[in-house]
Amino acid sequence: MTTSPMLERHVPTMQDLPPLPGFSDAPRTGRIPLLAIVFAIGLALFITVDPPRPWILLAVTALVALGADGILRSHPRGEFHTIADTSPHLFVPVLFSLSAGLFLEDVVLGYWAAPTVVGAGALMGAALYAEHISVEPQSESYPGARFVLNVVTYLTAFGFYAVVYGFDVELLPAAFAVGLVSMLLSVEIFREAEADPIRALVFAAVIGVIVGEARWVLYFIPLDGFLAGVFLLLVFYLTTGVISHYLTDHLEHSVVAEFALVTAAGLAIVIGGRVLG
Repeated sequence: MTTSPMLERHVPTMQDLPPLPGFSDAPRTGRIPLLAIVFAIGLALFITVDPPRPWILLAVTALVALGADGILRSHPRGEFHTIADTSPHLFVPVLFSLSAGLFLEDVVLGYWAAPTVVGAGALMGAALYAEHISVEPQSESYPGARFVLNVVTYLTAFGFYAVVYGFDVELLPAAFAVGLVSMLLSVEIFREAEADPIRALVFAAVIGVIVGEARWVLYFIPLDGFLAGVFLLLVFYLTTGVISHYLTDHLEHSVVAEFALVTAAGLAIVIGGRVLG
């Protein structure tokens, strides 16, 4: 018995159809706003509950780490097989979550909580998008992503420095915490400049030691919390910037002069605040 030619024609399945432009990117990047919203809700809960519940911030940070890890692993050009592969990309989102929670809980009062939480959630979303883009250095958006990551990195560092100093943590634990955070954040900055992960980790450890020693120096030069945070941020900015340009062979006289000018302006702010305060 013969069948109709119409019945013998191949009926295309969903797998045979070409993907719509940009549709394949939606599942993995669509989780970024959701994760940023979850972070903002958890952050709002942490800074509004009195007395503060540290487990809330730790739970939010764990969710950020797990969510960011899943987003990075779904990148089509990423070769992430273990946590060791994704960990360099996780330092900024995870540490920003902790820094934002501790800093805002310490300084934000009343109705200012709402806009600051929204701003922190937006920064988290921007950092996650930037981390996702930075997996592919050939992307046209890569320079912008690196700029966003650098900004969030320095904001995270400032928040930690100000909180550790303002909470009157003992000198040795404070220097260790500042040095450790500085080292981990330096990994993000050197990830672009140094291809060898071991060499980048060595330079990051050097940064951690330098900033930790700077915190030790502040024991003999008492400053207010914000001024101490600015001082430590200047040390972190100067050392990471100079080493980063050295690793990329861009350490020219104009670059050194630029860092010197920014450092001098920052020190003027610190000294002026100390004198006037």
